[in-house]
Amino acid sequence: METELIDGTIIRSEKVLCALGRVSQLSGLKVENAGLKVNERQLIEVDKMGKTAVPHIYAAGDVIGPPSLASASMEQGRRAACDILGLDPGRQGDWIPTGIYAVPELACVGVSEVAARETFDEIVVGYAHFKEIARGHIAHSQEGMLKLVVSGDRMIRGVHIVGEQATELIHIGQMGLIQGATVDTFVENVFNFPTYAESYRVAALSAAAQLAQGSRDTVKVASRS
Repeated sequence: METELIDGTIIRSEKVLCALGRVSQLSGLKVENAGLKVNERQLIEVDKMGKTAVPHIYAAGDVIGPPSLASASMEQGRRAACDILGLDPGRQGDWIPTGIYAVPELACVGVSEVAARETFDEIVVGYAHFKEIARGHIAHSQEGMLKLVVSGDRMIRGVHIVGEQATELIHIGQMGLIQGATVDTFVENVFNFPTYAESYRVAALSAAAQLAQGSRDTVKVASRS
């Protein structure tokens, strides 16, 4: 398959993923009759509890925009219901996983590598390719990988997975982010063998090795100066 870019560049590839995004289904609802307005993206703006500019009207799901996930929409609806009933919904987590049920599956949670490099002074990326994992060979599914984005203080900042069971595996990374896991959390603990989850440890070992090398290089520079 050939893809021609605007500048004339031609990219030849075996597979192409085209993401067109989503639009809210507000057509015909006449929300303006209820005193609501939509923004330039045709979305209804709400606060963290789902309350719109009209106090007694709440909105949740795709009509309020990203992440536009079924899981996130259900949580938005729960929080709106709690607010209506005067109940405490609890603290809303910042770590919402994203899953794309394509072939292969894709999933992520936390920040991207690009965003992390813009935020933190030092970033290393640990990889675990499924062809390195015993379960990948057993399941005849070696086309995939797990990526850990790790900052210089050894904290896990993002997890990105493509391949078999990516949308299931991502929840381990989500729990790690919620609990403030470091790269050592995945290095020093045992995962069942053979499983895809073992990829976390392999990727963590990769990241830890890079951090150790960076420390050695810093020491060498300091000693020379």
